[in-house]
Order: sequence, then C-alpha cells, then structure tokens
Amino acid sequence: MTRAAPPAPVELEADRFTGLNEIESGVARQIIAAIAERRLMPGTRLTEEEMSRLLGVSRERIRRVLLVLSQHGILDIAPNRGAFVAVPTPAQRREAFELRQLLERHIVTALCARPPAERRQMAAALHAHVQEEQAAGTARDRALQIRLSGDFHLKLAALHGNAQMLRTLRETMRRMSLALAAQPPLQADLDCSINEHLPLVEAIERGDAAQAAQLMDGHLAHVEQHLVEPGRGDDSPLARAFKPAR
Repeated sequence: MTRAAPPAPVELEADRFTGLNEIESGVARQIIAAIAERRLMPGTRLTEEEMSRLLGVSRERIRRVLLVLSQHGILDIAPNRGAFVAVPTPAQRREAFELRQLLERHIVTALCARPPAERRQMAAALHAHVQEEQAAGTARDRALQIRLSGDFHLKLAALHGNAQMLRTLRETMRRMSLALAAQPPLQADLDCSINEHLPLVEAIERGDAAQAAQLMDGHLAHVEQHLVEPGRGDDSPLARAFKPAR
C-alpha cells in the first residue's frame, strides 16, 4: 500500500480576522502584540477615544476591532463600561495549556517522521530562526524575544502543513498570553526559553520523536510555571502600551 505523502508546509502569514479589513486587522495585531509582550495587562480598559488617538484610526474602526477581539476571547465587553483585556479563569488557563501541549507534542512527533532530506531542510530554517532569537537575547530586546519565541512554535506548526492546526495553535497561544501577561518576563526566563529551542530542532533533524516529544513537554512545563493568576491592569496604561518605537 502506497504511503500518503506528508502535507506541504503552509505559509505563516500575518494574523487576519474575519470581519476586519487589513487596517483593522493591523490594529488587532497591535493589541495582541501588546498583550503578548506584556505591555498591556489583563483587566486593562481600552477606550475607543484614546485608542483612536494613539493608533491614528477612526473610533468606528476601533469599535469593530474591539468587538471582533471580544469574539475571540481576547477582550471582554461589559455593557455601559467598555472593553477590557480579558482575565482568564483558572479553568481557561488550564484548558489552553493542555490543548497546546497536545498540539505541539503531535507536531514535533510528526515532523520527526519526515524523510531525512526534508528534516534537514526544516532544521536549517529553524536554526536560522533560533539565531534570530539569540541575537535578540544578546541585544536584550525583550519584546522581540517574546515575539520570536512565539513565532518559533508557529513555524513548527506551519512546517507540519495542517492549516487548521496552525490556526488552532495560534488561537491557543493568544489565550495563554493573557495569563502570561500577568507576570513580567525575567531575562533569565527568556534566555532559557530560547536555549530550549535549539535541542528541539536538533532532535527533529535526527528524527528522534521520543526525544522531541520529551523536550517539548519540558519546554511547555516551564511555560506553565508562569501561568499565574492575573492581576488587574492600570487605569490608563494605553499610552505606554502603544508608544511608538523610537
């Protein structure tokens, strides 16, 4: 019986949201990045007027973005109060972690089953990404380190070739970022995360599925340690969260 060919890698595109145009999707990505990079805390109120002024788009566009992000569980909209960065419950944090663990263990195991030439090609791309992470660490650019660390996991899913799995992982990582945002990242933790990526790439290149799964489990266990009970955001941190880069 002929074995089915593995799926081709899917393109890792920028996040897009149904119901939003490209400008509005860009605003949504900025809000998600501010949460992931821990510039915007759970419980923070997002006002249309201030967001419109800071991001240079109309209040109508901001209103649509806030509504769509609430549908994705990133924001909560309270009647007569406005939109707030969601505060996940303990059950939601646990469920997001368990789902991510299942997805990523499957992904790395499947990548290890690819032919040697394909594994070498994937490893080359992943090694290049890890080098970018290491450069960001050397520069002590925490925001870039956080973004590249997340992108590493999305790249694994893209190489796997299942577009639905990639979308699900991205959504799960968004939800986990709400819990991670409650604790400022320590440089040692960021460096540790990057250092754990390299052995994982090497295990995939060797085709060592058991080792890759074990390394991924350990890596995500370190992430789980930071899934703490979120505090409440400041009253007006938006100007800091969306301060233009110099």
